[in-house]
Amino acid sequence: MYHYIEPWPADADEIRKGLTVKPEDFAAQMQYLHDQGYATVSLYDLVYALTLGWPLPDKAVVLTFDDGYRDLMQYVAPVMKPYGYTGTVFVVTQLMDENYEAYLTWPQAEELYAQGWKIEPHTKTHNQLAGRDRDFQLYQMLGSVQTVQAHIGVMPRFFNYPSGKYDDLTVQLDKEIGLWGGVTVEYGLTHALDSIYTLGRVRVDGRGNLQSFAGSLGSQSQP
Repeated sequence: MYHYIEPWPADADEIRKGLTVKPEDFAAQMQYLHDQGYATVSLYDLVYALTLGWPLPDKAVVLTFDDGYRDLMQYVAPVMKPYGYTGTVFVVTQLMDENYEAYLTWPQAEELYAQGWKIEPHTKTHNQLAGRDRDFQLYQMLGSVQTVQAHIGVMPRFFNYPSGKYDDLTVQLDKEIGLWGGVTVEYGLTHALDSIYTLGRVRVDGRGNLQSFAGSLGSQSQP
């Protein structure tokens, strides 16, 4: 789970530093994954493996990028491409509609999708869903699903809960909308069908080093 991939802002506090992986560190992490034999897969591949028994690579990893920041085009996609790596971007659709400078444009998202990336919804405005009424949650969830579909041409099937917060209604709406799964901010290396709507991830901390990155994957090899 990544957020920003860019140089640390001059005024970055500890929270911002934690959310921001420097480009040189990200490049080293992708090199490490490649050297250790990791292959990227999508959340769709995960579901096909869990439901249909389709095989996955021995070292499969899903690379997810929250919020859909524009730095993906400069510091992320070009680094991953030589390894044949692709990722999943969870986008905040209204901020893209309104052309906020920090976020991907829709043509950029469409370009990533054409390269094999997955574009999935992260609500319209990044408001937390847990505790909100049905109308609000449905507006944020279905609205962002439909916007992604309008631009990408296929219905997205996975959802990212802002700040990882969800409630029983959120999961119920996942199913009503026709989503196949959802991701949280909780730690998780492996997944099962009984938690497909509350998948854990591995947060990559921008303050860590390559050794801590390797350790977060459960890797035995030292970088």
